[in-house]
Amino acid sequence: MNMFEIIIVSIILLLFPLMCYLFYIVANKNIDMKHRDLVLCFTLISLFYIIGKYQPVSFYTILLLSIPLFLSYKKDFKPVTYSLVTLSILLYHQSYYIFFIIINFIFNFVFNREKNFFNYVFIATITALISTLILDINNFLNNSVYLICYIVTANLVYYTITKGEEIINYHIEYKDLKKEHEIRQSLFKITHEIKNPLAVCKAYIDMFDYNDKNCAKKYIPIISGEIDKLLILLQDFLLVNKDNINFDIMDINFLLEDIVASMCELNKVNISLEGFEDEVFIVGDYNRLTQVMTNLIKNSFEAHASKVLIKLSVLDELVEIEIIDNGDGISESDKDKIYKPFYTTKKEGTGLGVSLSKEIVEAHNGSLEYLSDSSGTTAKIMLPLKQI
Repeated sequence: MNMFEIIIVSIILLLFPLMCYLFYIVANKNIDMKHRDLVLCFTLISLFYIIGKYQPVSFYTILLLSIPLFLSYKKDFKPVTYSLVTLSILLYHQSYYIFFIIINFIFNFVFNREKNFFNYVFIATITALISTLILDINNFLNNSVYLICYIVTANLVYYTITKGEEIINYHIEYKDLKKEHEIRQSLFKITHEIKNPLAVCKAYIDMFDYNDKNCAKKYIPIISGEIDKLLILLQDFLLVNKDNINFDIMDINFLLEDIVASMCELNKVNISLEGFEDEVFIVGDYNRLTQVMTNLIKNSFEAHASKVLIKLSVLDELVEIEIIDNGDGISESDKDKIYKPFYTTKKEGTGLGVSLSKEIVEAHNGSLEYLSDSSGTTAKIMLPLKQI
């Protein structure tokens, strides 16, 4: 091979194991530092052996062997460093090139205590020039060209491994931050949702007459039901998905009538129903959909609505539920933002009611859409109809 071919092949032989190492780290999401160091040690040993075994013996090859040697030295892999020096002696025990490897290692160990890459290149260059002058003065000019190529190659390899590890570390940090954000978002969601059952329990306890047995028979089952809902919410701490939703066939009429009866009695609000004559079956989670309807009706009255109309319609294979109010409405600038988590126009709101409701409805293969103008707001829910 000519000089150009030797340089190209050597760069490929150097970069291929290092790229395999970087791809392996990226592919293994849960790899720890101890495991990473072990894989890097194996990579450096393999790199050293491949260069020494399959490259023709030359001054340039010996220079390349110092690159994995320095990387192991910089990473403080002492057993690997000593192993590479020993391996070089075994590979080149009959060659004067071993002189350069040993002298280069000793000089770096003595003068490059900070393990700086540029100091290493400088030491390797000086060592190579001295070795050439002493041992191979006839090829000094030719070896000088190889020395320049070596400096370029060494910088390329070092840049690849350091920048690659930096990118991987940034990626790992990003995943950790994303996971932390998801945990915080889950905490906000659960905090938002437990407010409703707790508020209902407190309201009924405030109205509770301990001397009235009829009051106890009436309110205790309601309080017990709200506590059951609270326990389900706490149990389903994680983000809503199809795996933690308990699907069952139910009549949507009963669910809406129960919610309306409970909210009218508790909050003394004006809620009317329309289109509730026939049985309308869907497949869904009663408690989850109760969360959704309660949130949406509550939002209507928090928008200063004096009355709310809940309209139920069947359209082909879909069930349409419209919650229509005469409240303040939603401004044009807020229409696209209300579905985003943590966005709210309320002074004490968390901004999770609409986003969580949309998430639950979509987990039922449905959709949630808000329509609003100066006369009020309509929350439209579409759910698949279950034919019985």
